[in-house]
Amino acid sequence: MPESKTELLDYYPAGWTEHIHDDYYIEWVYDDDESIFVRLDGTMGDDYSVIPVTGVNEDGEEFVTKPISRLSREEAFESAGALIYAMNGTIGRLNNEPEFTGDEHDE
Repeated sequence: MPESKTELLDYYPAGWTEHIHDDYYIEWVYDDDESIFVRLDGTMGDDYSVIPVTGVNEDGEEFVTKPISRLSREEAFESAGALIYAMNGTIGRLNNEPEFTGDEHDE
């Protein structure tokens, strides 16, 4: 698992890339489909938002499920971490990866 270069997230799943634009704007992007990512945005003042994006259409419009807003910095990083791992696990199950389907056995 890659180690995060942020102060409040220790690690994120392999297969994702962390883009730190500045201290208040960070994205974790799924490597196999860069239209899937989680954005942490604290550029609008003291409150932070976490935005899960599950795709981008031909016009460049992002498919945002539901932004989580009015978070403290710590809450935003906790939420971003949870969403990254949830999205990663869902992708893993849909791709039938043994790690996520329960089919992985110790030999």
